[in-house]
Amino acid sequence: MWQSYIFGMYWKHSEQMYYDELPAESKEAAAEFFIDHMRDDVMLVRVEFVGPNEGGVREFAHSPNSPFSPLQARRRLDKDDNAS
Repeated sequence: MWQSYIFGMYWKHSEQMYYDELPAESKEAAAEFFIDHMRDDVMLVRVEFVGPNEGGVREFAHSPNSPFSPLQARRRLDKDDNAS
């Protein structure tokens, strides 16, 4: 059975530390995804296990700055893309 977990991602930008949460299958997968998609001016500091991903129960943290490139847009699940 496939299971997803939540990992806390501590990252640094301009000497300021930030925290976000990321769902992934493993700590290595979370770190790999973050590193592959992060902006050039961001540095991953630490990855910590938070707990199981319980589908909609947890609310993800939103840092003031996105660690990801603007071209790596994330789809918002709270809005219908096809709504007029």
